[in-house]
Amino acid sequence: MFPIKYIDNNLVWNKDNEVFAYYELIPYNYSFLSAEQKFIVHDSFRQLIAQSREGKIHALQIATESSIRSMQEQSKKLVTGKLKEVAYQKIDEQTEALVSMIGDNQVDYRFFLGFKLMVTEEQLNLKNIKKSAWLTFKEFLHEVNHTLMNDFVSMPNDEINRYMKMEKLLENKISRRFKVRRLEIHDFGYLMEHLYGRDGIAYEDYEYQLPKKKLRRETQIKYYDLIRPTRCVIEESQRYLRLEHEDKESYVSYFTVNAIVGELDFPSSEIFYFQQQQFTFPVDTSMNVEIVENRKALTTVRNKKKELKDLDNHAYQAGSETSSNVVDALDSVDELETDLDQSKESMYKLSYVIRVSAPDLDELKRRCDEVKDFYDDLNVKLVRPAGDMLGLHSEFLPASKRYINDYVQYVKSDFLAGLGFGATQQLGETTGIYMGYSVDTGRNVYLQPSLASQGVKGTVTNALASAFVGSLGGGKSFCNNLLVYYAVLFGGQALLLDPKSERGNWKETLPEIAHEINIVNLTSDKGNAGLLDPFVIMKNVKDAESLAIDILTFLTGISSRDGEKFPVLRKAVRSVTQSDSRGLLHVIDELRREDTPVSRNIADHIDSFTDYDFAHLLFSDGTVENAISLDNQLNIIQVADLVLPDKDTTFEEYTTIELLSVSMLIVISTFALDFIHSDRSIFKIVDLDEAWAFLNVAQGETLSNKLVRAGRAMQAGVYFVTQSSGDVSKESLKNNIGLKFAFRSTDINEIKQTLEFFGIDKDDENNQKRLRDLENGQCLLQDLYGRVGVVQIHPVFEELLHAFDTRPPVQRNEVE
Repeated sequence: MFPIKYIDNNLVWNKDNEVFAYYELIPYNYSFLSAEQKFIVHDSFRQLIAQSREGKIHALQIATESSIRSMQEQSKKLVTGKLKEVAYQKIDEQTEALVSMIGDNQVDYRFFLGFKLMVTEEQLNLKNIKKSAWLTFKEFLHEVNHTLMNDFVSMPNDEINRYMKMEKLLENKISRRFKVRRLEIHDFGYLMEHLYGRDGIAYEDYEYQLPKKKLRRETQIKYYDLIRPTRCVIEESQRYLRLEHEDKESYVSYFTVNAIVGELDFPSSEIFYFQQQQFTFPVDTSMNVEIVENRKALTTVRNKKKELKDLDNHAYQAGSETSSNVVDALDSVDELETDLDQSKESMYKLSYVIRVSAPDLDELKRRCDEVKDFYDDLNVKLVRPAGDMLGLHSEFLPASKRYINDYVQYVKSDFLAGLGFGATQQLGETTGIYMGYSVDTGRNVYLQPSLASQGVKGTVTNALASAFVGSLGGGKSFCNNLLVYYAVLFGGQALLLDPKSERGNWKETLPEIAHEINIVNLTSDKGNAGLLDPFVIMKNVKDAESLAIDILTFLTGISSRDGEKFPVLRKAVRSVTQSDSRGLLHVIDELRREDTPVSRNIADHIDSFTDYDFAHLLFSDGTVENAISLDNQLNIIQVADLVLPDKDTTFEEYTTIELLSVSMLIVISTFALDFIHSDRSIFKIVDLDEAWAFLNVAQGETLSNKLVRAGRAMQAGVYFVTQSSGDVSKESLKNNIGLKFAFRSTDINEIKQTLEFFGIDKDDENNQKRLRDLENGQCLLQDLYGRVGVVQIHPVFEELLHAFDTRPPVQRNEVE
């Protein structure tokens, strides 16, 4: 029953001396692809199958396990900086919490492809005939020894080398279309142990040794070592197998396809992709494909056509109606004959087997019913053949033969390509900051915010900036706070602009990093006068000058195109820049000194702001010193009493207090430039909450582009937290944003705009529905590789949930 005779690297010999080369197909992301992109993948896979004109293909989808502890330990290696010990402790606590919730391992689907290597005809001469006879005799001797002693299996070195050369050519052909990895002995060991009921071992931690004894002409292995992974007691019942190990037992059942009763239309027939999302338990699938070359396929089809015509004639002679089944079959067979004749394509004999396992019989029955229902919905009828469980079990083993011919389906390469083999949903990195889990697959999602600038292979962006968009109360601030918090723990430095003063209690709610939190609260107290004056806050005089111009033109409404007023204002600012005592109050003095009607008019206009509400923060007389230090790991700047305009208010409708509030934001954001230009070896984050307030004015838009560009050069990410994707989707900014998070939105125009911002089909109703139906704390995430998926943000710790929750207390009580 055990088909494997010998294994060498990724080559497997079976008892019939057929040789298969096995590869792992590196899964490709399939979520949120447009129909056009899906057809490109479909065509690539169809060509991969069609390139083999003869032979066999063995495709396996196996539910392997990956270790959560291992991933978390790998994440620790990314931690640097002052908060290293706190980070280690947090990651350890996180690991224990995750393990208690989902166990030591999580299911990870892997895809394996085996191709039968076809021997090229050797030239017929005496030397080759002698060689063949000698090999046959040797084979006979080994078979006798094996039968009598059952100890060693040997393989001639010439044979191994010949097939290895063929495998190299095959690998070259396959890797042009898909990323593949040659299987190693560990992979085969894991595969066999998994099929024989062993679980709880992480794929990456598994080890299997197959010692070889290399002689001059042949290589030997112990037969015991080869079958060691299959050790277990197997008890066969009519419709299931019981697999018993020393410490546990499991029950396994096998389904095969009885009939496909309807059309499987692509795209929507990707069974391999959908079953990963559908089932909460592991399901394995095997496709044993025998290639029937075109001429043979045509002969088979024409013979079938003759049979159907005979039935039709028989009915006619008997004076009865031909059944609709026969008429439909005749139409189909005509169409198939024409298609095969024109395309010269092969046909494929498919044996499709599904493996379902469970710890007990009741659970096995429930899982089997669920699998059957899933396939029923796709018009695929499954059957569990009584007494054939052990035979179907053997179909999963590498290099195995088709066990039963009763359930063979004749299909074309289009059908096989449309099943979505290798399609999965991948998001984020394999290690890094744990942010939550994929809603579709349940797999953990890790992010490394600083990775974009490293030019990692496969990434589609090198931008460190990120955008968090979505309507109020969807969870964007929470997600943003969580990512910034962990980025700081991992060694980053952050500057947060907090216009709504929501982060003022972080020292109390985050005691473990309180010593590295610096909260700068700029109240309207007279002692703070002039602290936000561009000449005070900016280190670089040139930057201070351009910021002063921006602020004064913004407040007074003087356009740079105004040939009368702008040059006067520009001249006054330059004079102050060149003087020893610099401050915005001196600009007013300089304008009055000019003493022209225009300069007096501008001076009076600026002067009218100086004592309005908290505007004195912006105006200094040159004696104020910069009191804002950004040396801590986490710096929060708050300006009390800010009044931000509504999202839909146009610039012309801004009130005076709103003008001042936005100008404060512009000053602080520009101050972030100095922060960005600090130590380049440290990853920095400039977090701009309520970013729409200044992205909607010309000065703010220019500033945001400047921040993003400077950030990319200095290893700093600018995080925009805003309600509409339209704020960050202008061409100049959109292309410089890496990670994107979109939370729930109900407005159809906003939904379309967000989908377009993510680069996915905005008119696809399923995409629109996904965004509209997101729950609180769920978001659409686009990672550095351009992959999109739905993530449930998961803070793990209760204290983080309370620290970052910006909902009013009353509402929270209602929820509780």
